[in-house]
Amino acid sequence: MATMFGVPGKEPGDIQVFNALSKLPPDVIVYAQPKLVFYEEIRYPDYVIVHRDRGVIVLEVKDWINIEDRDRKRALVKRQRNGKVEWHNSPVEQARTAAFILTNMLKEDQDLVNYAGKLDFPYRNAGILPYLPISTITWLEEAWGKNSILGRDNLLPDRIQKSIESIPAPFTCLMSERQIRSVCAILDDWNKAIDRSTGVFKGVYDREQEKIAKEPLKPAIQSEEHENQVEQSVFDKIVYPTKDARVAQIESELPDEVIRLKKAAYIRLLRGFAGTGKTDVLILRAFYLSDSYPDQDILVTTFNRPLLDERLQPELESIKDQVDVISFDSLCSDIYQMKHGQWVSPQDTLGLVTKLEEEDSLISEFGCEFVADEIVWLKESGLTERNAYVQAIRTGRGAESGRRLSPKMKGQIFDIYERYEDGLRELPAHDWVDLHEKTWKYLQNGIQPKKMYDAILIDEAQHFAPTWMNIISAFLKPKGSLFISDDPSQSVYRLFSWHQRGVDVVGRTRWLRIPYRNTRQIFEAAFRLIESNSLAQKMLSESGMDIQPDLDSVLLRDGNPPQVHKFSSFEAEKTFVHKQMQELSASGILPREICILHNKSHILDTYRRIFKQGIQIDQLRRQTGMEYKVVFIPRIQDLFERDIEVGWEQDLSRQQIMFYMAMTRARDSLYLLYGQKWPKQLDALRPSVKWHD
Repeated sequence: MATMFGVPGKEPGDIQVFNALSKLPPDVIVYAQPKLVFYEEIRYPDYVIVHRDRGVIVLEVKDWINIEDRDRKRALVKRQRNGKVEWHNSPVEQARTAAFILTNMLKEDQDLVNYAGKLDFPYRNAGILPYLPISTITWLEEAWGKNSILGRDNLLPDRIQKSIESIPAPFTCLMSERQIRSVCAILDDWNKAIDRSTGVFKGVYDREQEKIAKEPLKPAIQSEEHENQVEQSVFDKIVYPTKDARVAQIESELPDEVIRLKKAAYIRLLRGFAGTGKTDVLILRAFYLSDSYPDQDILVTTFNRPLLDERLQPELESIKDQVDVISFDSLCSDIYQMKHGQWVSPQDTLGLVTKLEEEDSLISEFGCEFVADEIVWLKESGLTERNAYVQAIRTGRGAESGRRLSPKMKGQIFDIYERYEDGLRELPAHDWVDLHEKTWKYLQNGIQPKKMYDAILIDEAQHFAPTWMNIISAFLKPKGSLFISDDPSQSVYRLFSWHQRGVDVVGRTRWLRIPYRNTRQIFEAAFRLIESNSLAQKMLSESGMDIQPDLDSVLLRDGNPPQVHKFSSFEAEKTFVHKQMQELSASGILPREICILHNKSHILDTYRRIFKQGIQIDQLRRQTGMEYKVVFIPRIQDLFERDIEVGWEQDLSRQQIMFYMAMTRARDSLYLLYGQKWPKQLDALRPSVKWHD
């Protein structure tokens, strides 16, 4: 099936042509009714086809049935409705006019023209009269040109491809993929990846990104009028297959809260490696939905606050009247305030555990971060009874067997958990997990969200726990649509599968595999850390497919490999970073395009004192979904502290994934800085970096 974008006209002939064109091969791209603008001239041709072998083809469709005469450019048409006879420009002539406007638009792109200022690929035009037989078409060809007009017989499935290929062209020449994407960006401005907050052009979406972003919502959530128009249209036949009856049987056995989410009219899971443009696609989809479905209420949400503040809200500012951009925790806090009438800030789990460490040496033995993460995990997994926790296989917390803690150790952890809960009651307070659990409880007990949505788009969804998805379901209208974006290779903090989250994504998952954000050299180096990583590969294989990034794509950018610098002291490292910052500034790099990442507060605070404004300095765990031209990762030896109570393989996997996340924040340049001894957890990087010891 061809890749179809846009909506055909309401005329039956247009629907028929749309259906016929959809039978073209998969590498054919078809735009229905694109807007062409060149200075004062505006046209909306019925179809524009873009194809590597055939170039650009403009088509005009007319539902004419009775043509009484024709000349070189016109047809004398008898209207069936009132019998009136009038001269009209032929569809071939109308297509030629639209093609002339389009070629002028294309010639303004220097990447599409040769040294003589002419297009490097052919363009064609033709008319389509879907109700007329071959005899009439042959008669019209005598005036309008052989093969320049298609009729009823040309639209048959076994003839449509040859008919399109036979449309006359001045020459033949293969289009490159870069040229194809440039043409698609001219046909539809949405294909240009632009930072909506700054206006900076970042590139052009690829085919897969465009297809995912522009998938139509299911007719079930469209307006009744639109439903009637497309009830038996090509959309139902091509995009939405009938559900297997076996799915309904399986669903009948599921809990109610899972059923509610599974019965969302349309769920799409978009998965991709770091830097493949998942957030860009989600933003593009939000614009597409707001324009295509102006009566729909749309929500964009994420757990990642920097991503929300620095990308999603600024870039979607222009459509804020229709698209709400709200953090997941804000959704929960609204429900909490509706119940209690006021807001109480949740306690940070790690902060409270660190305070308890002063009275409990056992916490020091396990490690504060490990204990805090374990408490969050057991609460999110509903294992708040001692026996349930001690007997549970710690999925995502141990090795493949999940049995890295002995029953005695689990008992000790649960003792700490009980003291932790006592501490919350004494304050009195609740933590973030409690807030989420309370939110879900309040929703189940009748609290209604102030606003519900026809479509909800979730970014960085790998961080979402099962309860969170139940909460999201309460904000979704009964026939609503979910668009979920995640990167399973970055699932460090919550290792739940989508099955565990209660979301059926079988057959609804699409992958992005080209890491556009990074240079080839940066991503290849980072990927070495996870290509043999058991934890990352387990999460990547959830869909049952062997998914690998496309590192051979001609669309990847080339650049310098990551630089590794060794220092004799922290002072020497800081001096180097300061000097590099001056050189970057002199080269035109803006402070906000530079980031320093680490997870140790004292290291981050030291750099914050040196660079007080502009430069982003943050914990790397907060920066998923973000991107910067230049990234520094200082004191990397301090990132790798062995967690003795977690199996070595599991600990290594987590640490490598975390560092992979940090490396892939860099678009153009990456500096890895260390002192003392190079961490052996990063030995896989050695062949792919440039050493400056």
